[in-house]
Amino acid sequence: MFITTLSINVGRSRANRSLVMDVFSFVDLLFIVDPPRKADGSCVVHEHVDFDLFSFVPAFGVEVFVRSSLSGLFLVNLHDMTTCVIMYDVGGVRRRIGGVYVPPKTNRLEWSGYEATWDGCDFLMGDFNAKHDSWSPNPRQGSMNIADCHGLWLTQFCDRNGLRVHPPIGCTFRNISAIDLFIGRSTTRVSYDGKAGLEHVAVIARLEVDEPTDMVR
Repeated sequence: MFITTLSINVGRSRANRSLVMDVFSFVDLLFIVDPPRKADGSCVVHEHVDFDLFSFVPAFGVEVFVRSSLSGLFLVNLHDMTTCVIMYDVGGVRRRIGGVYVPPKTNRLEWSGYEATWDGCDFLMGDFNAKHDSWSPNPRQGSMNIADCHGLWLTQFCDRNGLRVHPPIGCTFRNISAIDLFIGRSTTRVSYDGKAGLEHVAVIARLEVDEPTDMVR
């Protein structure tokens, strides 16, 4: 069977998150990047009846929702400050997909720590705050800034791990840059969708998963 997964940065807005759940109600696995939080960092309750909160870590950068009828397909592998890695099975083989939020001012040491979290993932999707000429619509001019460094480090990580960036056609953030990305070890159907009208577009992918009766636990 196939499921649809989505990641999108909602800018800590509860209203934006609700809008995403309404506009993309067909999605099965949903990574909310930079989610809304209460003052103490805890989760803000959602209202959408079709989705269950699957994983949340207080004050961290990604929360995960799963369609209520499909929650048995997935397991949380890890959930840290910037990444939530979800496991599922295909043909009895364990696969991993990570929803990612890289803060804009991440330095090289911090980035190396994030890479350790991404190791072993078959797919990554989210807001990497990374620019590179191979996927950015606006070529770099002048010296490199931190987003350009992120792009360089990301391409090096992909090269080492047999991954590739599925480039968007245009900008994914404010019509300025392409920083919201899907990265995969194998071919899959990927799209970038701005119909919610937010600052960031949604990254959407179609993934094959085992039927519930075929799952290996």
